[in-house]
Amino acid sequence: ILGLIATVVAINVQDAASGAEVQKAQLDIKNLESALDMYRLKKGRYPSTSEGLQVLYTSNTLKGSLAKDPWGNDYVYLYPGQKNPKGFDLISYGPDGNPGGGDDITNSDN
Repeated sequence: ILGLIATVVAINVQDAASGAEVQKAQLDIKNLESALDMYRLKKGRYPSTSEGLQVLYTSNTLKGSLAKDPWGNDYVYLYPGQKNPKGFDLISYGPDGNPGGGDDITNSDN
C-alpha cells in the first residue's frame, strides 16, 4: 500500500513540475516578445533571424545572459515568422528538444 501511495505521489509531483516548466517557457516567451517589441520601438525594426535573440542583450534591451528554455535549450527566433508572417515566431521545442511532437511552446500559443 505504501509503495502504491508513493507511486501516486511521485507521478503527481512529476506532473506538477512538468506543468511548471511549461508555464516558465510560456512566461519567458512573453518576456522575449516584450523585449522584441521594445527593440522594434528603439530601432524601427525587429532583429533578423540571423541577428537572433542575442541582439537583445548586446543592445541592452535585456540584461543578463541569453535565455535558455527550462529544458536547457535555446529559444528559436524566426523573423519573419512562419506562423506569424507579419511578425516573428518564438519557439521552445519543449522537453524533447525537437520540433514537432506536440510539446512545442510558441508565441502563437499565448
